[in-house]
Amino acid sequence: MNAEDPARKGQRRFAPGTHRSHRARKRKSLTIFFVTVVIVAVVIGAGLLYESPPEPLPATAAAPAGKPSERTAALAPLNLPADDAPHGSAMEWWYYNGILGAKTGDRYAFHMVVFVANGLIKHTVVHAALTDLQTGKRYASQTRTAGIPATSVVNGYDFRHEKWQATASPSSHVLRAAFDGASIAFDLGTSGRVVAHAAPGSDTPGILDFGKSGISYYYSRPRLPAQGSITVGGKSLQVSGDVWFDHQWGEFDVLTLGWNWFALHLADGSDLMLYQLFDMDRRNVMTAGTLSNAKGAVPFKAGEVELVPGSTWTSPKTGIPYVVEWKIKLPSGDLNVKPFVADSEFDSSGTSANVYWEGAVKATGSIEGQGFLELSGYDRLSARQAKGK
Repeated sequence: MNAEDPARKGQRRFAPGTHRSHRARKRKSLTIFFVTVVIVAVVIGAGLLYESPPEPLPATAAAPAGKPSERTAALAPLNLPADDAPHGSAMEWWYYNGILGAKTGDRYAFHMVVFVANGLIKHTVVHAALTDLQTGKRYASQTRTAGIPATSVVNGYDFRHEKWQATASPSSHVLRAAFDGASIAFDLGTSGRVVAHAAPGSDTPGILDFGKSGISYYYSRPRLPAQGSITVGGKSLQVSGDVWFDHQWGEFDVLTLGWNWFALHLADGSDLMLYQLFDMDRRNVMTAGTLSNAKGAVPFKAGEVELVPGSTWTSPKTGIPYVVEWKIKLPSGDLNVKPFVADSEFDSSGTSANVYWEGAVKATGSIEGQGFLELSGYDRLSARQAKGK
């Protein structure tokens, strides 16, 4: 890991990567394709969150005296389990992560996500990674296909493509993925709480307003009980643990913002979701999140949480620096977050024209925990700085 001098934190720069020319040409082509998909989808679907037939939207709720009306109040409220199913919106994804343990004491971290972009052109992308936390060895794979390789499921979904599967119903979830030299096969239950996330000060849970970047529905199931098998190097192990599930969809533009996103299981049984949005001028747009437990979920108020960047890790493959260590200042105390394996970059330039960091992390401080950190948009920051030179 490349640790920065703490005295220079306020002077951090996102140095450009050293990409080879063929990689740059390939990424440029894919970026044009992906941007076209998103732009067409947003234009076609602007203002609509359901493909056909759209439900009539209620009138905007009256705001308390002195408080402006929310755009989100005019949208249909979150409706589960029906909203587990695909919506036909411009952008949608179903995301899973977890740190699972075997009886031997060995532990493995994984994430798997299905992206669907809708418009005149439709395509589906699947990303997955598996990390052996004993050795630090990481397996990653991805696929992209035109259209949507899914069959209709009442209150759920069933995506299948080649050796990939992500299936969900009100009673269970099934995940299957194959890598070069490894595979995962997990069955997940649906017990546990559902958390509808809300922006600071918002009265509409489950819907986030990103301003000029659009509006997104967003909820989580932080602790789906999972069991199954992991195969690494020809050896199969039975594993189990809790898996974090996220579902997000709407008419929003993923290319105008970057984010630092945390999903943490804490030792007292509570769950922390936290995100910091930033624009391509590195300005902080929003810091928000939710702390949930068996008694309920409470979104953080504006200014109640602070994220302090720490050390960076620079990818030897792309030259992109990522802030992989953080201090999270909560009302209840500080958390120090560090990665299990710093080398957790996911190069998806071949499927979604971007590069991001996604890896398992551990938390110490006022309370212990573990979970996942996602760093997105750093590749665009690097490219922008390279153009400015």
